Amino acid sequence: MQDARPKVVDNLKRKNDELQHKLTRLRAEHNQLRTDFQQLVRVLHVLEAENQQLRQSAGSDGVVRVLPVQHQPKG
Repeated sequence: MQDARPKVVDNLKRKNDELQHKLTRLRAEHNQLRTDFQQLVRVLHVLEAENQQLRQSAGSDGVVRVLPVQHQPKG
C-alpha cells in the first residue's frame, strides 16, 4: 500500500486538470472576443466615414435628409 498516492494528491491532480481545461476554454473565448471586437471596430470606422460623408454632402444648411427605406421581401 505504500505505492498508493494520498487522496489529497489525487484531488489536486483532478482540480489541476479541471483548471487546465477551463483555461483552454477561456483562452479560446478570449480569442473569439478579440476577433469580434476587431471586426466591430472596423464596422464602426466605416460607419463613421459614411456619416462624415453624409454630413459633408448635406450642404451648407447642415441638414441630413433621410433616405427612403427599401423593404426587403421576406423569403
